[in-house]
Amino acid sequence: MTQPLRRFFVPKGSLRARNVTLGAEIVHRLGRVLRLRRGDHVILSEGGAREYEVQLTAISPYAATGVVLRERQAPPEPDVQLVLYQSLIRANRFDLVLEKGTEIGVSRLVPVIAARSQVRGNGEPSGARNERWQRIVIEAAEQCGRGRPPKVEQPLQLEDAIRGERGVKLLPYEGERKRGLGGYLRGLSRRPDAVSLFIGPEGGFEDAEVALAREHGVETVSLGRRILRSETAAIVACALAVEALGEMG
Repeated sequence: MTQPLRRFFVPKGSLRARNVTLGAEIVHRLGRVLRLRRGDHVILSEGGAREYEVQLTAISPYAATGVVLRERQAPPEPDVQLVLYQSLIRANRFDLVLEKGTEIGVSRLVPVIAARSQVRGNGEPSGARNERWQRIVIEAAEQCGRGRPPKVEQPLQLEDAIRGERGVKLLPYEGERKRGLGGYLRGLSRRPDAVSLFIGPEGGFEDAEVALAREHGVETVSLGRRILRSETAAIVACALAVEALGEMG
């Protein structure tokens, strides 16, 4: 069975000509991590509607060149935009949410500052942190075969996040006993254009935050009888939403 070609996202403008040159960051992964060599084929994309099969013609420690063999349609994104508002949690667990949310099919990822959020981090400057977040979703999108990586936005206060989003807005809440997330979405009279999920931090949203969300049209839903960690709740909620919306196929 033929293995699928490795996929890489490159900066816009990199694929305007038949001959392409790749920079040091991708070259490190091509040669040292994946052990690809001259003559191997890869898929390159600028994150748009088209992607390109490229044969590598040379690899050095600092650069690589290739030639475009064929162009094709990039894999389609889900019809329903899934937006994940993830409260800030410990860095390694937040990184896991970014990776798995990308694999499941989230369109946008928005860090949220809630009352119980862990926002101090490990001393990492915000610029470096944001670059790391974007790198995580790019590599996850490459690995799972998406046509474009999701966008990671700047952190928002919870109230601003709730006020700024329209469409179907859902908040998984341990105090909700009547309706599950999947059942709620399947029961809608029409398929929405977008669904936003609001995931609490470690310890959950405070009661006042849940009340504020409800005041602004956010519906509370259940993820089941068990109390889940924040990162687990995010992954489960995204998977349930994608399945209920018919996007798993």
